[in-house]
Amino acid sequence: MPDITNHVAVITGGTRGIGAAIGAELGRRGVRLLVNGRGSDEEVEANLAMLRALTEVELVPGDASDPAVALRLAEAAHARFGRIDFAVAAAGGPAPGKITDLSAEEWLTAFDVHVHGVFHLFRAIHAALAERGGGFLMIGSVAGLRGCPGTVAYQVVKGALPQFARALARDHGAEGIRVNVIEPGIIRTRFHRAMTPEAERDNLDRRIPLRRFGSADDVATASVELLTNPFVTGETLVIDGGMSMRMV
Repeated sequence: MPDITNHVAVITGGTRGIGAAIGAELGRRGVRLLVNGRGSDEEVEANLAMLRALTEVELVPGDASDPAVALRLAEAAHARFGRIDFAVAAAGGPAPGKITDLSAEEWLTAFDVHVHGVFHLFRAIHAALAERGGGFLMIGSVAGLRGCPGTVAYQVVKGALPQFARALARDHGAEGIRVNVIEPGIIRTRFHRAMTPEAERDNLDRRIPLRRFGSADDVATASVELLTNPFVTGETLVIDGGMSMRMV
């Protein structure tokens, strides 16, 4: 593994769930962190304390879909650390509903959160990443690879990310910028807390060959490999216990 001590990572959605787990995995390897999140509660404060016990951390609150927040992230990273080596676009959230259930505003909001936020982040930090080369990671979902009931907006926005990553990887490879996507399946985070006991049983008995749900740490270790491997770009890696390969 490359030595990434004192490198710097910007992580949107970095105060909870998968984003915080990726931050912790990077922090254990000496990476300094600039994390973003929209709100604060006991979980967020506990995660920030955990990250600060591992490494140097700067918090920039705000909505990652706002281009002004993306610019503040870039400016804060430059002011505090003087460089950016990695970025993770982990901000997200559910977008439930069939097309007949969704308002136009809900449809557009899904794009703001999951696609436009990635656009704004990459544009804001591109110059810093291009100085030394580095890794940019998008957090997708297996919902963007296979059809699922009742989540049309979420599936469409997550389905856009692999091609988004390939386009950026092709355009910016000569600058040493590597762009990849990780596609989690059912991961034990706040996102899946509403799952019913019946759905849990069905997933474990029928849908997931490994017969368990994933953890944020499962996603984080693979994410760090995609961020740091110097010869991987434009790729999509699925972390779902084999769920998306099933025919029945």
